[in-house]
Amino acid sequence: QVIEEAASKTLVELRTIVGALRDDEDAEPRAERAPQRGLNALEQLGAAYPFDVQVSLRGELKDLRPSVEAAIYRLAQESVTNAARHAKDVSTVTVDVFGDAEEIRIVIADDGAALVHPPRAGGFGLAGMEERAFLLGGTFTAGPGPERGWRVESVLPRNAK
Repeated sequence: QVIEEAASKTLVELRTIVGALRDDEDAEPRAERAPQRGLNALEQLGAAYPFDVQVSLRGELKDLRPSVEAAIYRLAQESVTNAARHAKDVSTVTVDVFGDAEEIRIVIADDGAALVHPPRAGGFGLAGMEERAFLLGGTFTAGPGPERGWRVESVLPRNAK
């Protein structure tokens, strides 16, 4: 527990340093460097968007490490933001989180008309999500959905550090 708390504090400090070193317009605002939200904040994701965000939490999701909860939240948050920025005619974004004894699967999909190659806005969106998943020993894929929209999927080890 002591190590987790020290690691969380260190992560916040590192985010602050990285944010200060970035001199571009896409640097994270101070609020983004604050301690990370977890599963309990997922339901609030849709409050700032003109479309419906449906969140489904299923399976074994209790007692997750803070790093895993933060990753789940940030993957969902970035995906919903990307739907607002890059997709056309979005009416619904679904955030599905399923946990079992070994892993947590996160699938975020929108029903918009996605571009096959979204324009690079100079941000860290998809690359940041991929990096976050890989740092925890997980997997990450993103691309057009099977019928419409955009789909992001990540599988994280339940006991990732």
